[in-house]
Amino acid sequence: MSPFSTLRVFSLLIFPTTFLLGGDPLFPIDKEIIPQDNPTRVIYQDFEYSETILDWQEDVTFKPLRMLEFGQAGIPTAPGLVFSGAFWGNWLQEETSDAGKFPILSRFPDERGNVSTSTDRWVASNAALAITARPVNWITAYAQMEYSEVEFPGQEDWQYRKAFVMFGDLEQSPFYGYFGRNTVDFGWLDGYNPFTHTVNNHSFRVDSDDPVIAMGYAKGGLDLIGTLIPSGRQLRVADTQDDDGYSNGAFMGSYTFGDLEENGRQLRVGGGYLHSTIYNNDFPHHPGPTFVMSRAASPNLTRNAAYDVFAEYIHGPLRFGIEHTTTAEPWPATGVDVSATNLQAAYDFDLFDRPSRFSIVYGVNEQGPDGAEYEDLTQLVIGFETQVTDFLRLSAEYVRNEAFVPLVNIRNVADGSVTANAFIVGGKVNF
Repeated sequence: MSPFSTLRVFSLLIFPTTFLLGGDPLFPIDKEIIPQDNPTRVIYQDFEYSETILDWQEDVTFKPLRMLEFGQAGIPTAPGLVFSGAFWGNWLQEETSDAGKFPILSRFPDERGNVSTSTDRWVASNAALAITARPVNWITAYAQMEYSEVEFPGQEDWQYRKAFVMFGDLEQSPFYGYFGRNTVDFGWLDGYNPFTHTVNNHSFRVDSDDPVIAMGYAKGGLDLIGTLIPSGRQLRVADTQDDDGYSNGAFMGSYTFGDLEENGRQLRVGGGYLHSTIYNNDFPHHPGPTFVMSRAASPNLTRNAAYDVFAEYIHGPLRFGIEHTTTAEPWPATGVDVSATNLQAAYDFDLFDRPSRFSIVYGVNEQGPDGAEYEDLTQLVIGFETQVTDFLRLSAEYVRNEAFVPLVNIRNVADGSVTANAFIVGGKVNF
């Protein structure tokens, strides 16, 4: 399909409708499914909660804190349950200057299965089912099963990505903690656009494979959380040479100035630290040294930490964000620090009496020396979302990538001359 056909599809899907993103919800705060004749078994369905907790583009970190904030509004009222679900499906059309090299993030480079310069297909970006249980106000249990077409070797398409028990009640105390599997609170990692991950998310997100232990504090605009991470290789970026114990960890903090509800504007600034990353060995293979070849190539690993700083400013319908994440030391595989910088902006507005969002996100991922094929990659995403019903959003993106730099064997397969364009049109269903 040509770019002009893509734009026709875009206009047919987008302009008749719009999407609610931010602002007041178009539906009640919570809906009781089972009548309250049995107060010990009450099930709630809450669309705003589902969108927030299952969204993989916003509130990527600090999910447990978001749950506690919903708990302050009685979602759910203890004892109670919330069942949540989401499906993000889209049509993806890509064109590249070099056959077989498609650098869009959030997908594997070799999944197209061809050597052409263009490809299009329907894909399932993400699907999830979750249950939140609150037997008493100060205990929250959460479990999330997630589906993804993008699977590492040995993984299943359905996986338990989050499963933890949290202790805390912000009405009684600013302190809280949880134990279990979760996306570790390191980095902001949010993207204003509908589908494609930011460069910071791509290179520095930490998903735990083993249970983590976290303690947090939230009061008066100050949010702090520290996490103990098990030794060895976790999903994505956390890794240590030790195999036993909790020799890894992360810390994250932010402070919010102003009150968005009262004066329509606020500024949030923050930063974080990750004690040990996979950028600690001289084998250019992002999955890390638990792989046999990588461990053989790097028998003596060196610890390499990471730092993150970010800021977000919201003024009425406008919002702006900036984030920079970097390793503390050069990656032995490339000889330079791995870093990611992301700039983004969004405008929320009403179109045909429906709330909508237009977004622009630009990121640069640097990971090689000057002049190398794998020196850096850039990503520009222009996005739009619109709400059709309480359950359904329609979304679209234009993505432009420069340089093909996969984080797998990058010294041998990277190509800095590649330019690629992608068009994504799809929908998100929440319940």
